[in-house]
Amino acid sequence: MIPIKLTIEGLYSYQKRQTIDFENLINAGLFGIFGSVGSGKSSILEAITFALYSETERLNKLDKRGYNMMNLKSDRAYICFDFYNYEDKIFRITREFKRNSKRFDDIKTATVVLYEKINDDWIPLDHSNTQKVIGLSYDNFKRTIIIPQGRFKEFIELKPTERTTMMKEIFKLHRFDLSDKVSVLNSKNLTELNQLEGKLSGYDEVSEVNISILNEKLTAETEIQTEKQAVFKAINDKLQHLKSIKTDFELLQNKQNLFEAFNNQKPIIDQKKSDLEIYERVYKTFNQLLIDSKKTERDLQEKTDQLVKDQTFLQHSQAELLKIETAINELKPYVDDMPNKRLQENDLGFIAEILQFTIDVVELKKRTSNGEAKVHEIAQIVNQLHQTIKETEKEINDFTKNQIETTVLINVGDWFNKKQHLAKELNLQAEKSNQLKSDIQLIKNELISDKIDVSTFENDVKALNDTFSQQKKELNTKLQSFQVQQELTHFTHNLHNGEACPLCGSLEHPEILTLNDVASNLNEIEIEINLIEQKQNNSAEFANKIRQKIQKLSILEDQFLKENNHFEDLKSQIVQHNIGFIWTDFNADNFDDFQHKKQASFDLTKQIESKNKFISEQRLNLENQQETAEKYKKALEKFKLDEAEKQAQINQNLSNLKTLVYADFSMFSVAEIKQKLKDLKGFNQKTEADFNQYNQQFNQLNTQIQVQKASILSTEKQLFDLNKNLEELNDLFNKNLINQNIENKEKVVEILHLNLNVEFVRNEIEEFTVAYKTLSNEIQNLEAKLKNEIFNENDYLQHEKDFETAEIDLKIATENVTKTNAEINRLTKAFSEKKELLTALDQLKKRAENLKTMSNLFKAAGFVQYVSSIYLKQLCENANVRFRKMTRSQLSLQVNDANEFEVIDYLNEGRTRSVKTLSGGQSFQVSLSLALALAESVQANSLANKNFFVIDEGFGTQDTESVNIVFETLNNLHKENRIVGIISHVEELKERIPVALQITKTDEDGSLIQFV
Repeated sequence: MIPIKLTIEGLYSYQKRQTIDFENLINAGLFGIFGSVGSGKSSILEAITFALYSETERLNKLDKRGYNMMNLKSDRAYICFDFYNYEDKIFRITREFKRNSKRFDDIKTATVVLYEKINDDWIPLDHSNTQKVIGLSYDNFKRTIIIPQGRFKEFIELKPTERTTMMKEIFKLHRFDLSDKVSVLNSKNLTELNQLEGKLSGYDEVSEVNISILNEKLTAETEIQTEKQAVFKAINDKLQHLKSIKTDFELLQNKQNLFEAFNNQKPIIDQKKSDLEIYERVYKTFNQLLIDSKKTERDLQEKTDQLVKDQTFLQHSQAELLKIETAINELKPYVDDMPNKRLQENDLGFIAEILQFTIDVVELKKRTSNGEAKVHEIAQIVNQLHQTIKETEKEINDFTKNQIETTVLINVGDWFNKKQHLAKELNLQAEKSNQLKSDIQLIKNELISDKIDVSTFENDVKALNDTFSQQKKELNTKLQSFQVQQELTHFTHNLHNGEACPLCGSLEHPEILTLNDVASNLNEIEIEINLIEQKQNNSAEFANKIRQKIQKLSILEDQFLKENNHFEDLKSQIVQHNIGFIWTDFNADNFDDFQHKKQASFDLTKQIESKNKFISEQRLNLENQQETAEKYKKALEKFKLDEAEKQAQINQNLSNLKTLVYADFSMFSVAEIKQKLKDLKGFNQKTEADFNQYNQQFNQLNTQIQVQKASILSTEKQLFDLNKNLEELNDLFNKNLINQNIENKEKVVEILHLNLNVEFVRNEIEEFTVAYKTLSNEIQNLEAKLKNEIFNENDYLQHEKDFETAEIDLKIATENVTKTNAEINRLTKAFSEKKELLTALDQLKKRAENLKTMSNLFKAAGFVQYVSSIYLKQLCENANVRFRKMTRSQLSLQVNDANEFEVIDYLNEGRTRSVKTLSGGQSFQVSLSLALALAESVQANSLANKNFFVIDEGFGTQDTESVNIVFETLNNLHKENRIVGIISHVEELKERIPVALQITKTDEDGSLIQFV
């Protein structure tokens, strides 16, 4: 998460709207937020966490969070925060909550909207869950992004289970929690195994032996089927021939019967043919004439009825027009008097206001009288408060005269503390000097006991060592002499005449040297040399011990001299310190008296504070009373001003009356006057509306009458034309009767009423004619075909019985073959399925074993804890890179087998100890190192280009050198794409950080933010 912009208003001490643009801060890599204690530095972080998560560090939901977070001078709190998430997408979240205008302590629930910036537009999302956007919960956000006061050490002090939960969320280790998935797979595998075993229980009779037996049976049944099929075919061929003859004889009989029916129907068809010819001729000549005549008669009747209706409606309209004209004449006098009625409306309005203002003036005079009494009462309370405050201030002055100055008490207390410290240090120094003196004397006694003269010790040691060296030299000379003799003896023993001498090469040896055996002499000299070397080693060892004692003696004597000088210096300091006691009110030798007077002064201070608090309360009460008095005075002024304004309005309204006299209405109430005004307005409005409506109706009716007259003339003309057309149609019809030789119109109507379906009747006649001829030809053909054939019914029935018997035998034989064949196929398929099921069963059993192993592995989130421990150890190693540097390679961090943090102390042989034993400064260093390592891991895990976190504590616990190391560490983070913010009041940091926000707080405007 990278911040872009933060806007806050009405939050904590931020009364006015303040905006922080993080662009320059982010580009700097390292920035600060500085200000005095209580200026509102930490409130910036709370604004961010509250905007994102609706949570704050200082307050929870039960603490009336909305009321306590809102600035007491504000009625609205607003936060708007823009930021990048780990995907470099830009989001904005706003939170706003307002104060209830009727209840000061009632704060309405905050409204929140989360936006995403898409193509330069802020698109609101359907949720406000920023954890989905940022990828961190509120608790882990506090541990890795914004670290508030009191929370910096939380990560190292978390319990293993809580730390594992945190690691799971930050590094998304839930993907390693496979126990549920393994359980599902195991359950699914067990279900499939049970189902498979159930299926296999139905394959008990399936075997290769049973399939072989069925194949033999199928061969025998197939032979029987072939025999039955041959018999069936012979009988079936004979039966089919008989069936064909029988069908032809039956068909001939049926067609002959049908032909007889056709002969009976033929006269009827001939009559239909004659009637159809007459109907077609009459229909063609008279049908359209009849239709036209009927239509003309119908139109003639409709127009006649329309003419009567229009004439009646015209008479009605003319009568209605006369009524409206009469009503208009009746309303015209009232309409002409309407301007005077409008003046009466205005006068009634003025009179109603005069009556109301008169009542208001009486009420204002009453309220003015009450207000003046209340002002007088408050003035007395104010005078009493002034007197009380004056008396209390006098008491405070009396207490102050008897009070000892705080600086004097501090100085005297410091003097006594230093005196006690010097006395204690003098005693310790005396003990130290005496101990050194005792140690020196002990070593001197040991040297005297060893008869050591320190001044000649080294010369004596050198002389003794020279003596031993001389003795060894002499013995070595003798040893070499005896060794030469021994070698010569060895050569002489090996010399023989005629053999070359190994030294000179001579073949003759006239005078061979004769020597004694020196082996014993060599042995004695070697023993003496070893003895001297032993004495020399013992002497050197003794000399080294004496040298250590002498060296220790010299060190102790030097130390004694220094400690003794320090002892004398302390005595001088005590003398000088006693001379510096300048306070005549105290006794330098009586510390208890000082304590008593100090306590008495403190008691006076508490009384003064109590009195000052009482004065503050009284002054606050005085201010409230004065504010109340001022409010009453302003109200009185307003009452008098309103009274004057209303009286002036009464006079103005009296002068505005045009037609009515106020005296005639002074006894009426305001409600009665308003009712009269309402009635008058209603009458005037109704009169005008009715008059306008009648005029409109008059104009409409007049226009309507003209239209109706024109319509009547048009209808009369149409009636004349229709009568003429009807006469022409009747003449043509009579002429056609003569031409067609038909007696009258009724005969024509009678023929047309037959309403024959010409097409249907014609088709019927044609179909009958064709069928009649076709049937006659078919009968002749069948008679020729069956001329030489004879059909015997009994013979046919016997062949049917034989056919049924052969068919049943063949069916049985075929069914047997089919059943056996089907059973063979079923068993063959089942045998193949059984082999597949057995193979699958073996695989499922092996899978069950593997799943059991996996279940044990992932049980109780053990694998997640294992992976978490790996991440934690890597995190620890990354943190140690900076922690070792901050502690000058004196300390490092490790994770024990219980996944708890421990410290390795290299100043104590690399032993481990709890992180709780670290000092405040060291705890800050290790927490900072872990926070940086955690931020690096989060960045790598989220694939973000940059990472950001803010520290809100800790630098005050560091010495100068540690601050330099920490600052150098944080300053180098910019090269690693880290962005670090520091909230502090340490001036040294402020001077060293080039980019920062300065927070200042004023009584009038609250907290203000300045970019420096």
